[in-house]
Amino acid sequence: MSTKGETSTGTGASRATQPLKLSQLQNFCKRDPDGYKEDYEAQSRRLVSLVGILLLSPNADPSPSLVELIQFMAAVSSSSYKGEESDKVAALLMDLLVGSSSNGAGADTQMTSTADGVALLQNTLPLAALQLHRDIRKACVSALILMRNKGVVRPLRLLQLFFQLMAVVPDKNLRESLYHHIVNDIRNINKNGKRNEKLNRTIQSFFHRIVIASAAEAVGGGEDSPADYAAKRAVQMTCDLYRRNVWNDERSVHILASAAGSPNSAVTARALRFFLNIEEVMAVDKKRNDAIQWHGSEEVDLHLHSRKTKARKRIVVKQVRNREKKQHEREGLIEAKTVDKGVEASRKLFPAIELLHDPQGLCETILKRIKNSGSNTYKFEVKMLMLNFVTRVVGNHELTLLPLYTLLQRYMGGHQRDVSAILAYGVQSCHGYVPPEEVYGILKTIAHNFITERCSGEQMAVGINAVRAICARVPSVLSGEEDGDEGDVREKSTAWDVEAFVKDMAGYARHKDRSVSIAGRGWVNFIREVYPSLLQGKDRGLVGAGLHRHGEKPLRYGEVRAASGVAGGGLFAAGEGPK
Repeated sequence: MSTKGETSTGTGASRATQPLKLSQLQNFCKRDPDGYKEDYEAQSRRLVSLVGILLLSPNADPSPSLVELIQFMAAVSSSSYKGEESDKVAALLMDLLVGSSSNGAGADTQMTSTADGVALLQNTLPLAALQLHRDIRKACVSALILMRNKGVVRPLRLLQLFFQLMAVVPDKNLRESLYHHIVNDIRNINKNGKRNEKLNRTIQSFFHRIVIASAAEAVGGGEDSPADYAAKRAVQMTCDLYRRNVWNDERSVHILASAAGSPNSAVTARALRFFLNIEEVMAVDKKRNDAIQWHGSEEVDLHLHSRKTKARKRIVVKQVRNREKKQHEREGLIEAKTVDKGVEASRKLFPAIELLHDPQGLCETILKRIKNSGSNTYKFEVKMLMLNFVTRVVGNHELTLLPLYTLLQRYMGGHQRDVSAILAYGVQSCHGYVPPEEVYGILKTIAHNFITERCSGEQMAVGINAVRAICARVPSVLSGEEDGDEGDVREKSTAWDVEAFVKDMAGYARHKDRSVSIAGRGWVNFIREVYPSLLQGKDRGLVGAGLHRHGEKPLRYGEVRAASGVAGGGLFAAGEGPK
């Protein structure tokens, strides 16, 4: 076996002719870094020479020892020779990946920076980098990931390089490896509550610039460019980090909002699916994690078939105590969820959509793109995602987007594909600030295409339920103009006869089809509570008759019922009075 003296470079009679293996030298360098510094430098010079030879003919088969040497230099420099030596190795590997022979300067020259210090992604690589053997590229990436995990490489510098490789190099396995490393690296940066906000802002700005650059270069049709692929990966990473509660702030939502307005359909679809499904996915993840934690604490090893020792008894007592603690926490959580209904009522239904900075401008951009797109510009599924997103944002933020309701009427045909989803989009786009004139057109379209005797019972039930849901969201469509002039009443009656429409819909409560009659009774019960005067006396019921005598009716559009005091304030005076 070789010893330290046998591997030294000085002159001595005890020198051995057989050199050490790299694995042995790595072990000795960790034990005695100063004593084996010359051997390490010799391997470093060897690596530089092999890399220089490889750059002269990158498409040639690499030396079998080069991959092992790259791994050795990365492991030893990041553990025993941190600082100048590790920076040299990292710069050399980065130069090799980008096809530069500038001995460390190429990795930085490939990235151009903006005024705020955020780098711009370069969508090209030299021919030497593209022709590099896949084993060498994989070894360099693995070595840089190892050095990054040991903290000798700056995260932003490596992020820029890996994004450039993902965008340009068409290697599926390499792209997946780079993607998982970037996501895990950002998670580790913000792990255990130690958030690096400055670095997070820099990385988010980098992602945002990638998305904006892809939107500026996007052209309809054709294959995706490297900028488009980089934008898709940036959007997917942002979605994953939001889902894991790492980036759940306004900056992340702004990146995805920019992606939602991108002309590239793949980038747009990924961002829209995030806004539409992220709350459900996070709820499922939370439920799964809670179940895993509960089942882990539920299992107690009682040692029924083993020897009873004091140590095992203490372990059993500890496990039982932990199970009881988890049981009390779970019961308290369930009780809080069932009792405290005010917290659930005040909680936002779509937190990601609530964080949008300019929802009006984003909806107008997407709606304009839907209206101006031809039949081959976007797939039907992508158009449905766009409509779903726009209608949800309009209903959640109570926006005024009048061209949306005219567009929805075009898709509300009886034989339209996914017409049930389109009716749901129409319902969620309605709110109290929508003018009734815009809603009348949707109600007429639904009535003509679904609520007629020529339609099947299922279609009629769907149409009646959709009309009831729309009127529940916009009750001003049911209010008449009794207080206006006679000319206004006559003009209004020619455009929309509310009373006749309500009575006609109430007649379906006695339809022979069961599903239609159930939907009709639901409509009658709704009108009884909102505006019972529109129903006939026999359909008002006991509650409806009382509300009719009280004069119950919905507010007209723009009408506000001013409060004269605190609601329920009279109960205090009644409680303090004489008993």
